[in-house]
Amino acid sequence: MKGFSGIVFFFLFLPFPIFFLYTGYLLDHYSKKWVVVSFQFFLFISSFLLGMGTDLFQSYPLLLLPLAFVNGIGMTTVLPGRMAILREVMESNRLVFHTIAGNLLLIFAFGMSPLAVGWFREGNDYSSLFLVLSAFHLFSMIAFTLLKIEKSDSKLIKEEGIPSLTKNLRKILEFLKEDKVSRQVMYMTILSMLALGPIQVILPKYVRTELGLGELARGTVLVFLGPGLFLGGILTILFHHVERKGLILLIVFSLSSLFFLGFVPFGKAFATSLFLFCFGVSGGVLSSLLPAILQKRTEDGIRGRVLSLYTVCFQFTPAVSGFFAALLADNIGSQLTFGILGGVFLCFALFSFLQYKELRQS
Repeated sequence: MKGFSGIVFFFLFLPFPIFFLYTGYLLDHYSKKWVVVSFQFFLFISSFLLGMGTDLFQSYPLLLLPLAFVNGIGMTTVLPGRMAILREVMESNRLVFHTIAGNLLLIFAFGMSPLAVGWFREGNDYSSLFLVLSAFHLFSMIAFTLLKIEKSDSKLIKEEGIPSLTKNLRKILEFLKEDKVSRQVMYMTILSMLALGPIQVILPKYVRTELGLGELARGTVLVFLGPGLFLGGILTILFHHVERKGLILLIVFSLSSLFFLGFVPFGKAFATSLFLFCFGVSGGVLSSLLPAILQKRTEDGIRGRVLSLYTVCFQFTPAVSGFFAALLADNIGSQLTFGILGGVFLCFALFSFLQYKELRQS
C-alpha cells in the first residue's frame, strides 16, 4: 500500500492532539513520577506485543494502526512528564542547563537509532528488535520508580474534578496570549518540526532506492543526523548563558532550511550525510533551546499542560508532515518532494525572522 508507512507514523502521534490537555492536567495535579511510570507501561506493552506477534502484524499490517495508537498514548505523557519533573529534582537556577542536557541525551539517542537498528538488523529479525526495545522500556520504568523526589507533591494545586477540554485549552491559550515570546516559541516549534517528518519517512526510502544502499550502509548514511544533533546540543550547553536566545533560534532555523535543500540534489551518499549532519547541528540547537525557554517562562500550575502542548507540536507536526510528504513522494518522487518542501521551509524561516519581533529581541 502506497504511503502506508506514513499512515502508521501518523497513527503513532495521533493521540497527542487528542489527549495532551488531560495528560498535562495529570502532570500538574498528581505525582509526576507515578504518572510517567504508569503511562510508560503503554510503551512497554506495545513494543512487547509487536515483538511477540511480528508474523501476525506482517500478515495483517492494518493491526499496526491500533498498536501505534496505544504506543502514542504513552508518549503523550512520558515525554512532557520527564521535562516537567525536573523542577522537583533540582535547583531552579540549574533548570535551563539540565533541561538542555536532558534533551541532549534524547536527541542523541534518536539520531543514533538508525545505525543501532541497522547494525542489529544485520544479524537479527524484527521480533528480536522489538523485544529488546520492550526490555529497555521495562528497565526505564524500574529506574524511574527509584527516583527520589525532593519536593512534596502535596504542594500541587487542587481543583474540583477534572476540568473540561475547553477549560484546559482556554487556560493555556490565556497564558500564551499574555506571553508573546512563549506563543512564538510554540509557532517556532511547529515550523522547525515540519522538516523532520520527510526526513524520517522519505529520506530512508530515497537512500535505499535512489542511492541503492543496503540496511547497514543506509544506517551509516542516516546516522550522521545523530552526531549533528549531539554537537548542536553540546554547543547549546556551552553557550546556554548567552543572551538573545530568541534571535539565535531564528537564525539557526533559517540555516536548517538551507541544509534541508541539500539532502538529495547531488545524488551522492556523502553529500546527503554532510547536509544531514549540518541539519542535525541546527536541529540540536533548536530542540534544546525551545523547551528550555518554555521551562523558564511557565508557572508551576500550568507547566505540565504547556509542555504537553509543546510535545504535541514537537511530535505530532512531523507525523502530519511525514504523512503528506509520503503521499507527495509516491506521486512526484523523492527528489522533487524534497526540493518543494525545502523551498517552503525557507519561506517560513524568512517570514518568522521578520515577523516574530518579540522573540527576536528576547
